[in-house]
Amino acid sequence: MHALSLAMRTQTTALPSRPCAAPAPLHLVFVPFLARSHFAPLAAATAAACGDGTTSATILTTPHFAALAPASVPVRAAPFSFPGGHEDFSLLPDESSAPAFFFAAEAALAPALAAAVRAHAGAVAVVSDAVLHWAPRVARECGVPHVTFHTIGAFAAASMVAVHLHRPDSLEDPVVVPGGFPVPVKLRRVHVNEEALAHLPLFRAAEDGSYAVAFNSFSALEADFAEYYRNVDGSPKKKVFLVGPRRAGPGNVTVTGDLKRDPILQWLDGQEAGSVVYACFGSTCGLSADQLKELGAGLRASGTPFLWVIPTTTDGTEQHDDLASSHGMVVAGRWAPQAEILAHRAVGGFVSHCGWNSVLDAVCTGVPLATWPLRAEQFLNEALLVDVLRVAVRVREVGSKADVEAVVPADAVASAVGKLMGDGADEAAARRTRVRDLGVAAGAAVTEGGSSCTDWARLVDELKALHGHVNEAPTDK
Repeated sequence: MHALSLAMRTQTTALPSRPCAAPAPLHLVFVPFLARSHFAPLAAATAAACGDGTTSATILTTPHFAALAPASVPVRAAPFSFPGGHEDFSLLPDESSAPAFFFAAEAALAPALAAAVRAHAGAVAVVSDAVLHWAPRVARECGVPHVTFHTIGAFAAASMVAVHLHRPDSLEDPVVVPGGFPVPVKLRRVHVNEEALAHLPLFRAAEDGSYAVAFNSFSALEADFAEYYRNVDGSPKKKVFLVGPRRAGPGNVTVTGDLKRDPILQWLDGQEAGSVVYACFGSTCGLSADQLKELGAGLRASGTPFLWVIPTTTDGTEQHDDLASSHGMVVAGRWAPQAEILAHRAVGGFVSHCGWNSVLDAVCTGVPLATWPLRAEQFLNEALLVDVLRVAVRVREVGSKADVEAVVPADAVASAVGKLMGDGADEAAARRTRVRDLGVAAGAAVTEGGSSCTDWARLVDELKALHGHVNEAPTDK
């Protein structure tokens, strides 16, 4: 906000004019969890806050993730070390080291957060990832308000809380999401992450110490589920804001020393509109060598031109690269511009693991999906896409843990791709229309006057009003 110079006068005495500086903008300290899928939306939110003219912002993270931050975002990097040199939670070799990683992250980031807050004399607020349960306490100790930022959708969060609060002693299988859920949704037990349920009381208690909750989503997509989340536990209404979609921006790929259009996009340029199916399971959801072989065979058997991105090279990659190369394009072992791929006119479908960032990328570009969830809340995202929004088809039915671990055969992959891309033309066309409408709504939400812009402006105004009155923010029940 620019300083304003005004002539100060009274009715009784003429005084020399002097500048009257407008208050400094609210400064937001964003703290992502140390996992790439969590970092990207919070980094995007930080960049948006830096550019909206009403706030300034800093992202607090570690040197590893600082290198991934948008160039426009000021970064405070806290030293971090973990046995084995692991710096990204999603790349840990086994789940047994997860508690130690959380502890190390808190040890590194909590004191750095306190220092970052105290470095600013004006109005400050903290916006942190929902899994950083200690962050509301640090903000409270520093006398500033805190906002919990969910990197998952409101549907998934609301489903988990509903099952946690209202489930019987043992979950039925299948279970209808209880507690007056906005729409009837039936889940299998394996779809509900029991470990996440076990930790939910810790995260919910921390969230109760926040002034507000923000979801990386938008009203046309999840308004009913955000409202349910606001009221689900019968406590005084939570302040819940839908401020998305916050998505990673496009990047440049250097080829032979020059900045050029990515070869992936060049290949897509030569394909017919809506003809290509894009397959990618994110940067951290690895598939076995046997599954990679079947996936490659299924893509080939579908008869559909395909773009298959495998961000992390694994055993068996070279084998199915050769098998797939004459029927499409396979990219292995490097970053790919997913947002730009999905926005390309040639792409007509997306085979996805249903991570929330990928869901938003597809919805925002109006691309229907074939869902293939692997873990965590991805099964809940599948239910939203297939059963509620009706913009996706399932690659497989999962009723047990054995189904999750089983290799999906090539013919099932080919069948799902065919259904996604046009077998049953009326159904495919209806899915495409619905997801395109959501894409238009997503764009409208983040334009001036849109629902997410309005929610964000209202949240910022309320945080500014709290400056000097932090005790008005909610504390633990």
